[in-house]
Amino acid sequence: MNWKIAFVDDEPLVRSHLRSLLEWEKEGFVLCGEAGDGRQALELVKSQQPDAVIVDMSMPGMNGLELTRQLLGANPRLKVIVLSSYDSFEYVRGSLSYGAVDYLLKHRLSADTLSVVIRSVRKQLEERAAQLRVKELADIALSRSVLHDHLLGMEVDMQPLEQYFSESGSSRDKPRFVLMLVQLAHYDVLAARLREEELIPYLRSVTDLCDQAGGGYPWSCTVALDRGRWAMLITCGTERSELAVAQWIAAKGSRLEASLKLYMNLAATLLISPIVPSLGKSQEAYRKLVQEVEGQTRQPVHAGLSANEPYVTIGQEKRLLAAMEAADGEEAVAIIGEIMGSDKKGQGKASLLERVSAELVQIAAKIARKADIPAEWMVQELSIFQRPGLSSDQAQATVCGIYTTLAQELQRLNLTSGHSRHVRQALQMIAGRYREGLTLDETSERLGITPSYLSRLVKEETGRTFTELLTEHRIERSKQLLLEGDTPLKELHAKLGFSSNSYFIRVFKDATGETPLAYMQRIKGRS
Repeated sequence: MNWKIAFVDDEPLVRSHLRSLLEWEKEGFVLCGEAGDGRQALELVKSQQPDAVIVDMSMPGMNGLELTRQLLGANPRLKVIVLSSYDSFEYVRGSLSYGAVDYLLKHRLSADTLSVVIRSVRKQLEERAAQLRVKELADIALSRSVLHDHLLGMEVDMQPLEQYFSESGSSRDKPRFVLMLVQLAHYDVLAARLREEELIPYLRSVTDLCDQAGGGYPWSCTVALDRGRWAMLITCGTERSELAVAQWIAAKGSRLEASLKLYMNLAATLLISPIVPSLGKSQEAYRKLVQEVEGQTRQPVHAGLSANEPYVTIGQEKRLLAAMEAADGEEAVAIIGEIMGSDKKGQGKASLLERVSAELVQIAAKIARKADIPAEWMVQELSIFQRPGLSSDQAQATVCGIYTTLAQELQRLNLTSGHSRHVRQALQMIAGRYREGLTLDETSERLGITPSYLSRLVKEETGRTFTELLTEHRIERSKQLLLEGDTPLKELHAKLGFSSNSYFIRVFKDATGETPLAYMQRIKGRS
């Protein structure tokens, strides 16, 4: 952080000397202006609001002593450094009594002496800023608590909230406010797919974005309510024009909507109250906005689907989880095709495209986190939804690409680190291509080694033949599909790469001791 400093001296050469003595930015300061006399200095400090000022004691007109008195009388927090000669030392003593922090003798002025004083002043500024930040955070926390309880109908002392907004410069006689209500779309979907330790910081980020959009302390106060709802109370300051206030608040709302989409891939309903004439009236304004937003979210948005219901069904999610547990990107892509292709016409709407895609990516992120795979790249992929005219095919391709990449990462993690490179690659090919009737010869050819060498490596490192490993993978995948129950038994063999249904049943029974139907009935009977 750079602090602002100004020079006040009637001699241009002295001001030039001050400029050249130090590399001011390295010392943590930026020069915000210079003045040649006391009156110019008062105007400069008023307009630029420096944190520190170097003031010469001997100036014509208003001398440095009087200037120091007026500057510190108006702003006791200003750091004034006195610049003097021997014959003005009495002035120095007087300026120190008014609150100047230090002094410099002109005939001894050097980079070293100036640096010592400037670093001391910077330390004081930093300590004060830290103290103010602690107080500010305490004020913000108390004010949020007061506003939260007030909006929910509790009786509270409004004085902390009044004090909070008093720093904004709004009229104390007739302060005016606007209340903005923010309701996340599909909050239940979000809450269901994030662990509590993930959800809390996620929602805190929404609060931060609301604060930034509202102007932050002391222009707005944001409170998080329940079920994906936030309220932002924003002061109108000294602006009296209702049209100007409406335009200003609408711009803030637009920025917030864009930020939620860009940074968090979230859609939200934003409602804005008319001007609230006092803090006490904010409760009534809140109730009206809640009634309005609840009326909107009760409206169906797609074929009987309410705004709070997930688009991706529990059954579809289970199938996706099973596919990714098997690191089967091809199966995941097929399921995504069913979900996103079920209503091409309806999903052409941007809002529905974003909704179903966001749900699918949240599922993928949950899978990635469970496997300790970083998931930030998935959010970056969703920047495609900022493009106008996005088609269903483009959206589906993006989501499928995410799942394909995730499956590849899962395949890599599933391979035992103790295996040699060729065996790891063979296992990866089995996981990705088990439906295709993969053979030892084809695999060895792709790996650039002989079938006999690959066969020997696989047997030595896994204790099983290549064919046994391929069969095991198919059987484990078939168990997952049987539990899902979405694929008819007579079609199951084709999904697993078996040549016929009868062959699949025989292999399954040899491996498990029972038919696929008996296995499914037994397992489901336990649940």
